[in-house]
Amino acid sequence: MDATADDRLRSVVLFGAAVAVLVVGGWWWRAAAPASTAGTAVPSAAAVPSVGPSVSTPLERLLAAEQPDERLTVRMDPNTGEVLRVRSGPLAVIDPATGSITDIEGDPGVLFSAGDLPPFKETIWREQRALAPGQEVTRQASNHGARYLLQYRCTRPGTMVVTSTGAGIVGRPRIDCDGMIANAEVLPGGGPFQVSLSAVDRPIDIEAQLVALPPR
Repeated sequence: MDATADDRLRSVVLFGAAVAVLVVGGWWWRAAAPASTAGTAVPSAAAVPSVGPSVSTPLERLLAAEQPDERLTVRMDPNTGEVLRVRSGPLAVIDPATGSITDIEGDPGVLFSAGDLPPFKETIWREQRALAPGQEVTRQASNHGARYLLQYRCTRPGTMVVTSTGAGIVGRPRIDCDGMIANAEVLPGGGPFQVSLSAVDRPIDIEAQLVALPPR
């Protein structure tokens, strides 16, 4: 073999050894390098999309802001869904044709406290007169299964007493005559019942009415 062939053979062997060193070195570098976490990173809570709609409706926001036990009456625009009016707590239902009250919800003392007695659609009886000391006026009504509300007030210095026969009265049986309206629920015992109003020790002017409300 001549010198030229020997030089070519040594060049090939050296080139192959260099390639082998590079391959082994690259494998060692990948094995020794720390594992990358780019592909297995856990997204933060801020990056996790929320489940469900992110924008609530006006009604949902309203209900979330109110107390859960409160009664709400909501009027909405049927085209846009916008809440136009909201009332919570006691309310009175008014007949638009007559302007009279057909039903109430909640404490009537919050709705009616001063002034004249309000007009109701189902007024069983209404009384307005002057009473001398010790004088009494009695009115009778039949029980038709409705809810019965008694409203009464008196003026001029004095005291008025309210009693009943055949029914219980859930309210103040004795009031001062300061013009404020007292409200009481009347609970009939099953048949006709009577309500009596009397002046205690001074002449007074009384005003009272018994009204029927739809049963619950």
